[in-house]
Amino acid sequence: MTDCAAVLRATQIFEELTDEQIEKIADLCQEETFEIGGIIFKEGDASDKVYAIVQGKVALDMGLSFSAHVRRRATIDIVTRGQLVGWSAVSGSKVFTMTARCLEKTTALGIAGDGLRLLFEQDPQMGYRVQRRTVDLAHSRLGSARDTLGHILSVLSHDMKAPLHAVQSYQQVMLGGYAGELSQKQQDMLMRSKDRIDGLLGLIEDLLDLSRIDSSELEKTPSSLVKIVESSLENVRPQAAQKELKLTTDWPEDLPSVMAHPARMQQVVTNLLANAVKFTPNGGEIKVRIRSSDEKMIVEVMDTGPGIPEDELPRMFGEFYQGRNAMPGGLGLGLSIAKKIVEAHNGRIWVESPYPESTTGTKFTFTLPGVDETVRGKDT
Repeated sequence: MTDCAAVLRATQIFEELTDEQIEKIADLCQEETFEIGGIIFKEGDASDKVYAIVQGKVALDMGLSFSAHVRRRATIDIVTRGQLVGWSAVSGSKVFTMTARCLEKTTALGIAGDGLRLLFEQDPQMGYRVQRRTVDLAHSRLGSARDTLGHILSVLSHDMKAPLHAVQSYQQVMLGGYAGELSQKQQDMLMRSKDRIDGLLGLIEDLLDLSRIDSSELEKTPSSLVKIVESSLENVRPQAAQKELKLTTDWPEDLPSVMAHPARMQQVVTNLLANAVKFTPNGGEIKVRIRSSDEKMIVEVMDTGPGIPEDELPRMFGEFYQGRNAMPGGLGLGLSIAKKIVEAHNGRIWVESPYPESTTGTKFTFTLPGVDETVRGKDT
């Protein structure tokens, strides 16, 4: 017979409780046994119990969304004796966020979530201690999920680049006429194929960026935001011309520099401009404004497009998020990567739709710390 109180005392969310509090929780426990491969609970199931592992080994699996249509499962943690699974039942969440799968024959104490929450109401101090430790546990598990996703993406991306580069090399050989003369139709087909390969390589670079951008990776130098924006505008000018879009700029002549990685910051601005070009109807306008305020630089990209639905605004910078109006061909990573780059520069980025200057369209804004006057003359 399992000593429920002894098991509870050893678990991470109950270890701060008194013996009296532990005994009350022990009265809610029911010992359960699961065979190898058995499922304790599934992601999306109603979260009715939290489980303390008495003996065995349990894998925590989570569904990972790579796009709107691609979903895979990955193991993000392994739980053994003295650890907990099913924290959702403690927090009051309605469903489990992961699947608990037994790697060995496992014995666990199932603790009724409703009973726990009732105890918390009767003893708020107990509830505070347990909930605080539960938040730490949830943060750790979700951090493991993020790390796992980043590792998967990094490995997959590296593995995919090599064969695509090989195909790209063969295409260049054929397009250069080194493998024999091509008809116009064959050249057109190869060019379309080349464009698709280039697009895939761009998506792979986005996946790699997702897992490798941090502040330590960026070598920052005093840089001119005006030069960065002007280069980004040149990147999107051909596409804007095809849609007869008006590109306008607004900034003072003498602006402070920023400490930045110029290529990464150009990636941010180009992404915002490319999105504006993509969603602004023919004949519309895109405006870039730069200004200085309170020792920081502010960059705004405004368009006259249809705007973003209000309920989607909080999710726009989420990884793999694609809105209802998203066009096919992307993974929904551009804005999340832009956010990571800006934050790695100690800045902020946000979106408004509509924005104060207009009754329609979208405005993306990001800020960066300005550089002191003494280094302003060293702009790159």
